[in-house]
Amino acid sequence: MIKEKKQTNISKKKEELENKRSENQENKILKMIFSIVGLVVLLIAGIYFYTQSQINFTYKNIEFQKTKIGEIDFYETKTLATADDGSLFGFRLRTKPSVLENIPFENVDELRLMKVNGYTYEDNKTFDCEGDGVIAMANLQRLFSKQGMSVLRDPNSGCDSEGRYNYFTLKYGSATEINEIGPNCYEIVIQGNDAQCQILPATEKLMVELYSRYLSIKQ
Repeated sequence: MIKEKKQTNISKKKEELENKRSENQENKILKMIFSIVGLVVLLIAGIYFYTQSQINFTYKNIEFQKTKIGEIDFYETKTLATADDGSLFGFRLRTKPSVLENIPFENVDELRLMKVNGYTYEDNKTFDCEGDGVIAMANLQRLFSKQGMSVLRDPNSGCDSEGRYNYFTLKYGSATEINEIGPNCYEIVIQGNDAQCQILPATEKLMVELYSRYLSIKQ
């Protein structure tokens, strides 16, 4: 009788031990499933945010969205400004905003919005750059116009010692950058030559800076 009770107790202990092992095994499997599901969710979220970061950009408090027209990538302003006639306007960049952010602009905080603006080219240079020059200057002139400012090409003028107007000189150099050379007077230095150059990044850097200041005034 005692022997039978011992055998019964041993059987119960074995059963309890097996149940515990089975429960632990199930818990391990559940933890593994939850871990895998968590990793998949994190991976999906990571891919989503990475994709969005490649489509949407914020630079100088301006929101841009990447769009594709034909084979060309554009970065269009989602943050719009109000023109003098009450209409909303923005513009498209061909240069990624993160690239523009890395273009040096000396004393950029001193850039002012002026009613009158002039520009000229370095002597004996066309700045055609496979047609990019025409696009760059047309975009720049449109922006000035929408902001209620004029910009004229005037090779016979130059920097004003009293800074009564902005004056920009486009010239070639070893790196694309914008330098202040006098009161409201700037050199837009463009890497390249007449055949191929970075005139779009250079002028688009200026456009973003002007637009950012215009927005801060209008808001």
